[in-house]
Amino acid sequence: MTNNQATASPEEQLSRVFGGYRAEWLKGQIFELFTEPTYFPELKTPRPCVLIGGRGTGKTTVLRGLSYEGQFVFGGSDPRSIKNWSFYGLYYRVNTNRVSAFSGAEISDQEWIPLFGHYMNLLLCDLVLRFLDWYQLKTGTSILLRPEALGRLASSFHIDSAPSTLRQFADELTHVRDVFEAAINNIADRNKPPLSIQGGPIDILIEELSKTSEFDSKTFFFLIDEYENFLPYQQQVINTLIKHSGEHFTFKIGVKELGFTTRTTLNPTQVLISPSDYVRIDISEKLKDDQFSSFALSVCNARIALLSEGGVGGIRELLPGLTEDQEADLLGVKSENDKMLEELLRANRDITPLGSLQPLQVYLIRYWAESQRIPVTEAFDHFIQNPKAWDTRYSNYKHVLLFNINKGKRGVRRYFAGWDVFTRLAASNIRYLLELVDQSLLLQLRRTGTLLNPVSPDDQTRAAQSVGKKNLSELEGVSVSGAQLTKLLLGLGRVFGQMAEDPVGHAPEINQFQLADEVSTDDPRSPQARVSELLNSAVMHLALLRWPGTKPGDEGDTRSYDYAVHPIFSAFFVFSYRRKRKMTLNSQTILGLIENPRETIREILDRHNRTSEVLPEQLGIFEAYFDATEK
Repeated sequence: MTNNQATASPEEQLSRVFGGYRAEWLKGQIFELFTEPTYFPELKTPRPCVLIGGRGTGKTTVLRGLSYEGQFVFGGSDPRSIKNWSFYGLYYRVNTNRVSAFSGAEISDQEWIPLFGHYMNLLLCDLVLRFLDWYQLKTGTSILLRPEALGRLASSFHIDSAPSTLRQFADELTHVRDVFEAAINNIADRNKPPLSIQGGPIDILIEELSKTSEFDSKTFFFLIDEYENFLPYQQQVINTLIKHSGEHFTFKIGVKELGFTTRTTLNPTQVLISPSDYVRIDISEKLKDDQFSSFALSVCNARIALLSEGGVGGIRELLPGLTEDQEADLLGVKSENDKMLEELLRANRDITPLGSLQPLQVYLIRYWAESQRIPVTEAFDHFIQNPKAWDTRYSNYKHVLLFNINKGKRGVRRYFAGWDVFTRLAASNIRYLLELVDQSLLLQLRRTGTLLNPVSPDDQTRAAQSVGKKNLSELEGVSVSGAQLTKLLLGLGRVFGQMAEDPVGHAPEINQFQLADEVSTDDPRSPQARVSELLNSAVMHLALLRWPGTKPGDEGDTRSYDYAVHPIFSAFFVFSYRRKRKMTLNSQTILGLIENPRETIREILDRHNRTSEVLPEQLGIFEAYFDATEK
């Protein structure tokens, strides 16, 4: 820990250690806080890799960890180790401002392709040259290329005079790129600048470096982050480079799910195929359930160790969970049961057998009577006469009964607490997990002034609701369909929340859906096509999760998947984070949740024999949406 960290207030320390949810915010601290995921060794092989995961799953951190800056820190910042590395990673984050400049109606995509290909040559060569500067500075070794090689490189970029050193070549290349970027802004004038051939300069530069003693047995990794920001034709350009990457260089790609929009190369008959052309690494598959919990535990405990307040325990100890019976007690199940017991006593029933039961099991009798609209005495008598049937019923409904105890009341309606619960809410997303931990510890610190004690279930639940609300609010700005995604999530969350509060007598824990109708490929304005595009955007930006359903299909077959609201929002809407049962919705209903929410929500609930109740407190800020009607 640095002196600045040691003298900072506990809240400032907490913010520095856990508040850096995004790799971009951590800056130099990103490598200090790096924890190697189990799939990390797969990325170190010379084969091209495509790392797939939603925002917050750690793609940027992992790719930065593969970079030469990251490997240097992981090696103890020892310059002597640099020459022993088997690979050198060159990190590039796709800049939307730059790549979007290579589009527009001024010229066709076919004309944009060579322009963008030339630009990638400039960028990738620049990455190599920057690394060589760093390498020479750290190792004290001068990298010398043959004059013929420097001449070839100069000619490939139409540089008039051949440079005598790599430094001169780097300076010339920077000037060429500046001139080229200025020309792109005036491409409508049809004064096209001279271009290099696709991948040509990269091949020359890496080939010449491989002839030197320093790099003859090394591999260069081009680490391209946020691949989804490339336009489809631009992905074709990069795919072509991947397809034909040489013996001494390869590509590692970081992309959101569904962001790999095309797998063809510039040759339409050539397609990138896994595993023959690249290794596909899906983070949600590599880090799920116990694997994610173990990885996240290492991440959080490493960060806790950086706090100066002595005696702070591990993250599991700081975030204790609740059993279902403990939660029922906190929710006030005993007072609810007392009303029923008084009624049974007045009816001369012997309630002695209930004394050996957990309060939540007793509560089932009362709720079953209310849901079936029968006297509580009748439900009690049936319970006494059919204990095995009621044991089965209790097993089926024990968890979902917790959503009903405080139905329609102010305050906490359901607790979301414990390390295991938080890892389920995060759903393999390390950023979400860090947010949950950060907000929980922050509430604890502000309420008690210390981090030495376990965080209360109330504070954990409020933190989970706060994180859900924050990420819901941020959805509106993530894409052009952000406002629609927010409305869709509000509608689905409200429906699932209402179903959770009214479970008995229905299929419990409905929190997923599937589409009932096929996508119309003939008319892109059809409801089916609009919903398909919306659902793909929702999955890409983690509003929804999806997985293959019972019908086979490819990634473009929207109907072949089951969908669920991301669990990070379950505490905010108050429904189960567990993957359980699903309902069927059609495209018109999905659009209705966006365009006519009040009527559509009512129709869905009526169809499932549920009634609409008072909004939970935390949803009050969205009351205008739930009251909205189609104009």
